[in-house]
Amino acid sequence: MNVSPILLVLLAFLIALGFFYFSYVQAKKRREVFAGFAAQYGWSYTPANHALAGNWQGSPFQTGDHWQVKNVLAGLFNGHQMVAFDYSYQTHTSNGRGRRTTTTHKYGVVVLQLPGALPHLEVTHEGIFGGAVANALGFRDLQFESDQFNRAFRVKANDERFGHAVVTPRMMELLLARGEIGWRIEGNSLIGWDPGPHQPQEVLNRLQLLEQVVAQIPPYVWRDYAGVELRYP
Repeated sequence: MNVSPILLVLLAFLIALGFFYFSYVQAKKRREVFAGFAAQYGWSYTPANHALAGNWQGSPFQTGDHWQVKNVLAGLFNGHQMVAFDYSYQTHTSNGRGRRTTTTHKYGVVVLQLPGALPHLEVTHEGIFGGAVANALGFRDLQFESDQFNRAFRVKANDERFGHAVVTPRMMELLLARGEIGWRIEGNSLIGWDPGPHQPQEVLNRLQLLEQVVAQIPPYVWRDYAGVELRYP
């Protein structure tokens, strides 16, 4: 059966229109959910603030293009200034024959403001670049007394002594129990991220995890590296 090219074009147009409408409706619902979530906790809500993407340097920022920051929540979480948002960027590949493919990478990001600026420290899951593979490729990470922790996480720090001062046995115990996201200390920001869009309950869970990470940093670390005297209850 022969199909008219005009009908094929019309069908493709209708499919594209349907996809656009579905995406629009889903995005609208998501904005409404997060606006209500923000109101519930006394936070501000901004539908989009793409300039936020330039505030941090490490993963998942400063790579690709078309950076977008949406559904931005900001306010206090148990006394800590925080911001949480949907983040995405695009990368492009070519097959060498003029065909270009664009991939959109999406993340849920939460950030807690720290009492003072600390050296760079990043804790992520080993993933596919675990252990010997990572070392062979030159991705050296800090090693700790717990083999279980070393197998599960990669820790990178500009200052090795600082890394070992922060990642104490109690910190390792916490992360092994519920280290579901990667996190990084960058100046006075503690940044947590995970692939895919997060839901309101996940935002709360991740903020709680970051709050626990902050609480596990020994007082002498704040004093020696940030010049801040903290007294934990």
